[in-house]
Amino acid sequence: MNAWVVWLIIALLLGVVEILTLDLTFLMLAGGAVAASIVSAISGGNLVLEVLAFVAVAILLLFAIRPRLLRKLHQAPGAGALSNADRLPGQPCMVLEPVTTQTGLVRLDGDVWTARSASGAQYPVDQQVYVQRVDGATVVVTDVPLKPAGPTVQA
Repeated sequence: MNAWVVWLIIALLLGVVEILTLDLTFLMLAGGAVAASIVSAISGGNLVLEVLAFVAVAILLLFAIRPRLLRKLHQAPGAGALSNADRLPGQPCMVLEPVTTQTGLVRLDGDVWTARSASGAQYPVDQQVYVQRVDGATVVVTDVPLKPAGPTVQA
């Protein structure tokens, strides 16, 4: 059997181990084995060159490529993007049950949210209030609309 075929089989086995571990280490080693296979096919089976190619490419992949890939994989989806809760401050809502500093219910965009007063004021049923901030699953409301963030352009 040709040496390049052996290196490809090793790369395949390392790929299978990578699928089982999902750690990207064995994928980098498989890349080294593919490089060794290419060197073997070109050099006609020089074992020293094959091993050097395997080690060099595997180390390069492990220390240069793998950390970047891991950062990308572990990055939160949509990192830097605003969440739905980030768009709520300033939104108007209608009081369904009296809102105090401790408890209350409001209707916000068709959904019912628990609410509490930001200023200590009490808001009666059917009063329009505005979301000041979101605190977990509770909106903190005020009767004063929030000013838009940033400069406004006047026409």
